[in-house]
Amino acid sequence: MKLRIRYFGRFAVEIGKFSEEIEIQENAKVRDLIELLRKKYPQLKHEVIEISIRGRYASEDSPLEDEVAVYSMISGG
Repeated sequence: MKLRIRYFGRFAVEIGKFSEEIEIQENAKVRDLIELLRKKYPQLKHEVIEISIRGRYASEDSPLEDEVAVYSMISGG
């Protein structure tokens, strides 16, 4: 499956791009994408990676859709 990834915040700076398209297995879950990103970009190996799908944060068990957003951990008050 072709997946479009949009990177935000510090991650976009660290990997040097704001978006990319990758191939990932059909029926992949968010946890599969996180594992792939940690292998592809070693600088993310120890980072907390947040994924959103259609504007909503996704759990590691969520199925991937055709476009996702990738963020570093967000906190605030």
